[in-house]
Amino acid sequence: MSRSPCRSIAVVLHVRDHGESDKIVTCYCPLIGKLTGIAKGAKRSKKRFLNKLEIFSLLEIHFTTGDRSSLVRIDQADLLAPFANLRAHYDRYGAATLLCELLLHWTRENDGEEELFRLLVWAMESLNQGAAIRQTVILFQIKLLDLLGYRPHLSGCIGCGRENNTRDPYRFSSSRGGLLCGRCAHETAASHVPLSLGTAKLLHRAQSLPREKLARLQFSDASASEAMTLLKRYHSDLLQREIHSWCAVG
Repeated sequence: MSRSPCRSIAVVLHVRDHGESDKIVTCYCPLIGKLTGIAKGAKRSKKRFLNKLEIFSLLEIHFTTGDRSSLVRIDQADLLAPFANLRAHYDRYGAATLLCELLLHWTRENDGEEELFRLLVWAMESLNQGAAIRQTVILFQIKLLDLLGYRPHLSGCIGCGRENNTRDPYRFSSSRGGLLCGRCAHETAASHVPLSLGTAKLLHRAQSLPREKLARLQFSDASASEAMTLLKRYHSDLLQREIHSWCAVG
């Protein structure tokens, strides 16, 4: 079997033990996308892998590919940023775990997206540095949906095209991927989520802002709760599966 040595910057999404001394590590890389590899002897390593193959860590990994398996062999890892606060605080650990679970379900091997990688690093850095947890999670998901091609329509009613100029809340339709005004949402379907005008405007603003300016937005507790409910429903309906880590994020 021919093998090829490679290296890449990567964020660790998931780690599990394999046998007595090895670890199976799944990462997200900017050019490769999702990458899963085996680190031989990682549980006993005092040099190559000590305190490096930890969930959330930003690494440069050296790995070897093979012809017959998508599982690569991780030969070495250099720690670039440990994001240690994410593992030290339960609420931040839960939020970072949600980001990783979304990436695990949404991405594929050999399908890299550099902007998605930069978005993930931005979110990890923000959470690690003490940014508001729910706000960071919300903004990450709004930008993630853009990159995935599932940008929700938040500028007005997707049915009639009109903006809601009253105080009546919109309803968000997961099946249609956008807002419905009171006149167009004739029936309150199970997939419809109420959304206030203020929250809709915040989310729409987030869609247009560059990543480095997202911190300008401020979500009240009520708006954050509405946005989280919408995003949970939308992701679950699109993926057709439950995202278990939602329970760790209020």
